[in-house]
Amino acid sequence: MRLSNFIAFFFALAITYILTPAIQTRALKLGFLDKPDQRKLHTTPIPRLGGVGIYVSLFLTSLLFLPTYWSYSLTSHSSFTLLGIFAGGTIIFFIGLLDDIEPLSPKVKLMIQFLAATIAWYLGVKIMSISNPLYHADFGLFKLSVGGSAIQFDPVTSYFITIFWIAGITNAINLIDGMDGLATGVCIVGALAIWAVSLDYRIAQPAGALLAATIAGAMLGFLRWNFNPARIFLGDSGAYLIGFILACLTIGCATKKVAFAVITPLIVLVFALPIVDTFLAIIRRLMSGRPIMQPDKEHLHHKLLQLGFSQKITSYVLYSVSFIFGIVATLLISKGSFIRFTLLSAFIIALALFYALVINWKRQKIFRGISGKQP
Repeated sequence: MRLSNFIAFFFALAITYILTPAIQTRALKLGFLDKPDQRKLHTTPIPRLGGVGIYVSLFLTSLLFLPTYWSYSLTSHSSFTLLGIFAGGTIIFFIGLLDDIEPLSPKVKLMIQFLAATIAWYLGVKIMSISNPLYHADFGLFKLSVGGSAIQFDPVTSYFITIFWIAGITNAINLIDGMDGLATGVCIVGALAIWAVSLDYRIAQPAGALLAATIAGAMLGFLRWNFNPARIFLGDSGAYLIGFILACLTIGCATKKVAFAVITPLIVLVFALPIVDTFLAIIRRLMSGRPIMQPDKEHLHHKLLQLGFSQKITSYVLYSVSFIFGIVATLLISKGSFIRFTLLSAFIIALALFYALVINWKRQKIFRGISGKQP
């Protein structure tokens, strides 16, 4: 794993860690708050402009590493396009920010998401093929082989599949952002999986690994302030931005060196939790005759809370589920990807424990007796 990835990771982490409290204070003064209601879990108004810190962190870190991205574009035959990701991501961020300040209609937001995905597609973020499930398929009683290992798309088909994938994942991440730290933690796991897989020799996407490391660091720095009890929320600006970039990164993993079929497990499994949650929400709302975009309290995290789990335990459970999906996804890619993902995950856990038990030890209940402080 490259040193530049870890430098970008820590640089992005530091920016969001330092900047987020200032954004929280400013949001409080301006009144940009997520107010509690019957559907929401928090009981006091919470600032909702967390996406600002993540966007600034991503922008500044990527700006610092522009020479590195440029060198990668010269030395590798890569389809990765930083311009396409940031052009679309910037539009997505600002439409989310406007929605955080003054709620917009779902139709307007969806149209802008399609516009952002269209720009990304035009600038090179494209799904050009998918794996063929009937290629050497074994059904037990008989075998079947139709076509090649991958199904190639013409530009029009590629366009529609790409924009629906990007918009779908963007909204799926936003839907699971209903509890302190949940979307942030799940997306950190996804970013680590993309980071690990991008360095696979068949995919050879160092630029994708660098951006995945950057967004993982930005989210980890933000998670310090977003984990239960949250001091600030991602807001639509943060959830949309993260979902958009991760969706683009999974597409960007496909290069001229490897068929898209190779990374199909990553595409599906990295987002398995938000995809399943979104699918269940759509079915649930259709069956009850409610609008698909109408929020409710029936998501997977709500079900765990109803079973008596605390928000922290629920987060840990769903982080673990995402981690298991990440293990399966990286194993299906290669042994090397699995090892990298496992090491990166252990690295993140070690950082979290170091912060909790060393830097922030006086706040931990287990040590309060030692420090002389009362709960």
